[in-house]
Amino acid sequence: MKVTVEAPASSANLGPGFDVFAIALDSPRDRLTLRSESAQRLSVEMEQAGDIVTPNSAAKNGAGAVCLAIARDFGIKKRICVEITKRVPIGLGMGSSGASAAAAAFGMNELFGLGMSGDDMILYSGKGEQVTSGTAHYDNVSASVLGGFVVVRVAERPTAIKYDPPADLALVLVTPLLELPERKTEYTRSVIPKMIELNMMVSNVANASMIVSGFAIGNIEMIGAGMRDRVVEEARKKLIPGYDSVKRHAMDAGAAGVCISGAGPSMLAILDRRKHDPRAVMDNMVAGFGAAEVDSDGFVTKVGGGAARV
Repeated sequence: MKVTVEAPASSANLGPGFDVFAIALDSPRDRLTLRSESAQRLSVEMEQAGDIVTPNSAAKNGAGAVCLAIARDFGIKKRICVEITKRVPIGLGMGSSGASAAAAAFGMNELFGLGMSGDDMILYSGKGEQVTSGTAHYDNVSASVLGGFVVVRVAERPTAIKYDPPADLALVLVTPLLELPERKTEYTRSVIPKMIELNMMVSNVANASMIVSGFAIGNIEMIGAGMRDRVVEEARKKLIPGYDSVKRHAMDAGAAGVCISGAGPSMLAILDRRKHDPRAVMDNMVAGFGAAEVDSDGFVTKVGGGAARV
C-alpha cells in the first residue's frame, strides 16, 4: 500500500496570538510518500528526496516519530517507509518541522484508514514537533493539518478551530538573510519576558480578539489592525535588524498588518489584493531590510488548505 500527501508551511502567532494562532500558507508544502509492507514487527524507515536532508533515524525525525507513535498506539505491525521531500525552508519561521509532522499524521490516517479526527492528527503531529523543536507547537501543526486560520487551545489535549480566510486576503513573506543561532526557536523563546504589565495583557487580548473577529466576518482591515503585539514581538524584534523599517515600508505600500512570522526571522504582511499590489508590498519590505543593510528574499502567496492527498 502507498499514499502520497502534502502539508503546508504555516505562520504562527500573527502578533498577539502567541502559541494560539496560526495560518496555513498555500505554498510551500512538504510532500511525504508512505509505503506499507508486510512484516513480523513494526519498523519505520526514512528515505530522502530533494535537497534538504533530515535525520535518518525515525525516532529523531519529526515525521518518523509521528509514524512510530501512531503505529504503536493503533497496533500496526508493518514495515513503513517514509520518503520526505522537504520544500518548507528550515528555521525561517514557517513551521517547517510542523509541516512534515502534519503530513506524517495525515498520511498514516489515510494509509491505514484509522478514522482520526483533526484534533487527533494535531495531537500526534505535536509529538513530531517535540522531537525536532523540544516543544509541541500545536499552533503550527494545527494550521498544517487543517489549513486556513486556526485558533488552538491546549488543555488535556489540543483542540483547534478553523476559520476560512476572506477571498482577497494576500500574504507576503520576506526573509532577511541572517546567520541564525543554534536551536533558534528555543533561543527566541528565551528572550520573552516572564512577567508583563496588566495593560499590556489587556491590549494583546483586545488585538487577538480583533483578529478572530476579522476572520469571522471576513474583514481584512480588522485582521490587520489586530496584528499588534506588545509582549512577544517587543522582545523579539531586537533579533531582526530592520524590523521597524520593514514594518513601516509594508504599511506604506498598503499592508493591513505586519508581524514576525512564527519565531522569525521572516516577516509576514497581509493585505487586500483588490486594493493593493502584493508584489509592491514585498518590494517595499525588501527595501526596508535594505535600509538596514540586510539582504532579503520574499514571495507572495495566499492562505492555503490543510494536509491532502496528491
